[in-house]
Amino acid sequence: MRNTLSILIGGLSLLLTACHSSKLPPTVSGTIETDEAHLASRYGGRVERVLAREGAILTNGQPIVELAASELRATRAEAAAQLAELKAGPRSEEKAAAKNEWEAQIAELDLAKAEATRGRELFEGKTISAAERDRLTSRAATLEKSVAAAKSRYDLLLAGTRAERITQAESRLDEIESHIKEMLIYAPTNCVLEVLNVKVGDVLAPNREVATVLFPQHLWVRVYVPETWLGFIKLNAAVKVRVDSFPGTDFEGRVEQVSRTAEFTPRNTQTVAERIKQVFAIKVELLNSEDKLRAGMAADVYFPGVPPPPKD
Repeated sequence: MRNTLSILIGGLSLLLTACHSSKLPPTVSGTIETDEAHLASRYGGRVERVLAREGAILTNGQPIVELAASELRATRAEAAAQLAELKAGPRSEEKAAAKNEWEAQIAELDLAKAEATRGRELFEGKTISAAERDRLTSRAATLEKSVAAAKSRYDLLLAGTRAERITQAESRLDEIESHIKEMLIYAPTNCVLEVLNVKVGDVLAPNREVATVLFPQHLWVRVYVPETWLGFIKLNAAVKVRVDSFPGTDFEGRVEQVSRTAEFTPRNTQTVAERIKQVFAIKVELLNSEDKLRAGMAADVYFPGVPPPPKD
């Protein structure tokens, strides 16, 4: 009698469990993940300071590691001085000297022209030779070219530095500034410093990873569902998520992505029975407003819109 009663109680318990399970929406399991970034310097250098510790919560732009850049700062100062000189243009003393040279050349040209005219008159009077006349004429022509050259030099000083040279100097300074900026590795946004790979004194090659940061504000879990569920799962649909750390607590989730390609075993399906083995990846964004969820937690995702499996 006791055995019969135990069997009846056990059967009733199984029946209630089955009824209760049939009312729960279908669930699949996965692992909570988060976006991460691997930080590095494009130029490398010697680690001068470490400004954050592993596990630290960082804000946008907060420095993590600083590399030595003393020679770059000297180069930047030189480039900045050259740019300032080009923008300032020639000094007033240089302009005045060029103007005086031009005016002196004009005075010499006027004298040479007068002498050439006098030489032609003396040649007509047969007082000087043709060679002397030609010498005076040639000197006047040469001085005309000297006056034009002096005028051009003066005009160039008045015009100042060419815009192309200033642009070139500005580009060089920007390049140096960009190089110096790469000497400071900082948080790209609010994040958590998960791994720090360097210490003070290390010499880093270009693009060597310095730190790994996590973005806990964007947690998600990827699960795989059978093909038959796809008609009930829509983008941005709300789902429920549970984790072992908080039993009985439902966390809000949202379908962020539905894979467009199937994964299945075997690789090539041949029959209807095999098609049910196809699965599709579903990415579910987690709304972690209470900051209880962590990357690495096992999670069960419930899809309310999917009908429960039929009873056996």
